[in-house]
Amino acid sequence: MFIEIRQQCWLWSKLHISCVDKDKMNISFSEIIKTTNKMKKVIGYIRVSTEYQKIKGNSVKNQIQSIKNYCSVNDLELVKIYEDKGISGMSNKRIGLNDMFDNIKNSDIEGLIVYSLSRLGRKLKDVIDFIDVLSKNDIRFISLKENFNNNDIVGKLMFNILGSINEFEVNLLSQRIKDVKQYKKNRNEVYCGNILFGKKRIGKKLVDNTDELETLKIIDDLRKQNLSYNKISKYLNDNNILSKENCQWYGSSVRSVYLNGVLK
Repeated sequence: MFIEIRQQCWLWSKLHISCVDKDKMNISFSEIIKTTNKMKKVIGYIRVSTEYQKIKGNSVKNQIQSIKNYCSVNDLELVKIYEDKGISGMSNKRIGLNDMFDNIKNSDIEGLIVYSLSRLGRKLKDVIDFIDVLSKNDIRFISLKENFNNNDIVGKLMFNILGSINEFEVNLLSQRIKDVKQYKKNRNEVYCGNILFGKKRIGKKLVDNTDELETLKIIDDLRKQNLSYNKISKYLNDNNILSKENCQWYGSSVRSVYLNGVLK
């Protein structure tokens, strides 16, 4: 989904520019990266996760050569190329990527070049966070395949669009989770990791836990007698009435059960 969104954003941004100034609509690769003239020292990052990507042209050799060609054309000193081989873009355990971000801080590196945005990551939020870190360290970010440069107006526009899309996706996912939870709750099904005190799980269904319901009634009665949560916890422990995890009670756990139990 991220790749499709990225491609649509890039197409939209180029169309937007063509509408603003038709004389400048044919933005060539060299014109877009004129802002790299001030850069001297750069690093590269490549990633290949599967054999299939090698067939598609995203091989290590192809990525490295593309980065080297770019540096040669733009008279840039390529200090190092960090690599992650056989690692998914969804993974956070990327030694090459982590080493790169550790090393660029407080360094004289002025730019990072990748073959494509997808090499940096498959999660939209991760890519945005990575580019943000680079920007805060005054490091240019260039993606060759998309002609993306975080230092020109198109790159900044695209970055803002990606940020808005990410916020939309987060909110949409949150709403979907809430809807699913409510749907399952209405059907008396398990809808969260923690099962409410007074219920137990049988298959996908939530049914009454008679022992816990009795405990809830005891807690409710004691609260009506104005006993504190700490005193109730002592009463439960003294009478060997265990919690859901078969542990002793504390004032905080009694309070949580009382406020969130099924009797409420």
